[in-house]
Amino acid sequence: MNTDSNIVPITSAQPPAPPPSGPRFSIPLDDLAEFSALPEARRTEVRFTLSLLERLHALRGEGSNLTTAAATIAAMNKHRMRGCSAPSLLRKYYAFLATVTDECPAGDWRALVANYKGPSALPAEFEQFVKKLAEDNHRSMAEAFKLLRTEIWPSGQPVPGYGTWIEWYAKTYPARPLPKTCPRGEFPVGWSLRNLYRKAPNKGARVLFQRGLAAAKKHFPSVQRDPSQLRPLELIAIDDFYLDCLCVFPGDGKQPPQIAPVAGIMAIDVATRRKLHWGLGPQTTREDKLPDGTVRTVRNGILKVTVQHLLYGIFAKYGLPDYPITILCENATAAISPELELALSTLFEGRVRVERTGMINQKMLTNGFCEKGGKPWEKGWIESAFNALWNQLGAMPGYKGSNQRLNAPAALDDAIAYTKVFLGQGEGKLNLPPEKIALLRLPFPSPAAVERAFAWVCSASDARTDHKYLGFDCVTEFRLEEGAEPRPFTELALIPQDMQVAISQAGLVTQRPEAPIERWSRLAATCAFRGVPPAVLALLLLTPKRVTYRNHSITFAHDKVGFTYVDEAGTVLAGVPDGAEFLGYFDPAAPQELHLADLKGAYAGSLKRLGGKRGAVDLRDKAALAEAGGVVRTLVNRAVAELRERHADQDAQLAIDRANNDAVLEAHKAETAGLTAAQKIALAAGDNAAREHEQRKTEARSERGVSASAAGNALADLLPE
Repeated sequence: MNTDSNIVPITSAQPPAPPPSGPRFSIPLDDLAEFSALPEARRTEVRFTLSLLERLHALRGEGSNLTTAAATIAAMNKHRMRGCSAPSLLRKYYAFLATVTDECPAGDWRALVANYKGPSALPAEFEQFVKKLAEDNHRSMAEAFKLLRTEIWPSGQPVPGYGTWIEWYAKTYPARPLPKTCPRGEFPVGWSLRNLYRKAPNKGARVLFQRGLAAAKKHFPSVQRDPSQLRPLELIAIDDFYLDCLCVFPGDGKQPPQIAPVAGIMAIDVATRRKLHWGLGPQTTREDKLPDGTVRTVRNGILKVTVQHLLYGIFAKYGLPDYPITILCENATAAISPELELALSTLFEGRVRVERTGMINQKMLTNGFCEKGGKPWEKGWIESAFNALWNQLGAMPGYKGSNQRLNAPAALDDAIAYTKVFLGQGEGKLNLPPEKIALLRLPFPSPAAVERAFAWVCSASDARTDHKYLGFDCVTEFRLEEGAEPRPFTELALIPQDMQVAISQAGLVTQRPEAPIERWSRLAATCAFRGVPPAVLALLLLTPKRVTYRNHSITFAHDKVGFTYVDEAGTVLAGVPDGAEFLGYFDPAAPQELHLADLKGAYAGSLKRLGGKRGAVDLRDKAALAEAGGVVRTLVNRAVAELRERHADQDAQLAIDRANNDAVLEAHKAETAGLTAAQKIALAAGDNAAREHEQRKTEARSERGVSASAAGNALADLLPE
């Protein structure tokens, strides 16, 4: 026994010595596939740790001090990789030795990997079954797993990867008799609630299945879009919105006075976040009587024609830059119709493009239904701007909250009841006219007041500097003294140098983000904008329709109303074949004319509506009926003229035949000029009877046939000599 006093013996707390063969500080060949699945950093760390543990194990022996050996090894290697301090080496060494067993005499390298998760012992199909159970229950995964353990498994239903409990029990306990019922609490290994929760789907997958892609988007990685290189008007985002307030609509003759929410549509320049143009209006309701006597309430939303007015305002105010414009819109309320998209492309020579936020079809439910909708996260620039505007409008009269039922003011119901007293229409009501309602001071603002408030918050938003807009530059300013107005940093060079030093030492030089209006002015100074011709702007106010010429007219439907236009003069559609397509522009409020252009944008002409403005002629208006009938006759006569031109040779032959017939008739008249009417009839009857007699004789001879000798003589005459 070694009695050297400098050697500290191994304490009893240390683990026993390893088997004679000793652990092998390397990765077995059978584990290389599993080891290679680890990240590269983890693989490097395990290999390096194994090399250090092998050196530490070599220093272990009778009378040796592992603590001193670990400190020596750590001093030489702890700077090379994390986890190489003396206590860490000892902890890893003992953890590695604890894995040395008769079944694994070389030790298990997995003990050196933090939070290591080895291959699952559960069947892969069972793990997918567990995920499906968790997704099908929309409220509780615990109840889903409880259903598996207390209902599905004991009832004898087959479970993927295991079969029924009877099959599993017979395979697990082959020597035991099969019980009549499933033993309570007897489950396969790995069916604990804790382990089932480990196999549950992640939150993103659950929300994606149960609520759809829009709700699950925040649980998935997102691409950060950098708008810093955009130029003014290069990308315009359009969206509709609802204000968190109510207004008083005084009525207009078509709709009664009412308290209505406020809806709108807005366009924002993504490069500068400037509010380019917007439109507001009360979302009124009307009552329509159906044929069966019931009443249907119809809410007036944002119309597609409002999008055209929005585009008209943008191009009329800012013009067209010398680079392409992209309009980002959705597929719902604030959508741009395919006809309007084609009109924008043709009117602006392809320099105005339309991109949509896309449609999603990602949520497959257990009953087979799918989710369909847009991708609002692709318009984050405009959605985030809305929140700041609504916060500024939170103190205006008539506030109702984003959800009137949940977060409305406490006195909102009383204010609505009080206002309805003045707006009442009908028997026993006040029946105030719109001009008197406009003079009232009610708890809810008028539409004009809402418009003024919204214009103010948009102007304030364009001038704000307390934002975190991505891609905005910083503006450096300085103050001559505390409390003075900030001045541009470029003016600092105009003051004396000693004042510059004092300002710098006093910390009067500050930086702030540039305001949207400042960014617009800075970027727009380097861009060229040209005005849009008034004729082009006027077409933006008309409704575009992709139409087809067929059956001598152009017919289409708009808002369930049919429209028919004809070319009365024959100058617009002359030579146009059936099936030719055009892009038509018309005003639904005054649909007397339809302006046509080809699909490349070239103007073709204008057509009149058949039947006038209403498209139908009053049955009592004889003059109007005659005029409409004249238009139809003109179209028919034009078609007849074209037919005659194509069949001129046939018409000429017909004229010759008629002349021949006229000559025969004149000769007959000359021959029978001296006869009476009775003689002419008798003569004609005699001629007809003689012809009929000769015809009957010919038919009788043919029926009697020819004798054999006569037939043979006739055949002999035909043979050669």
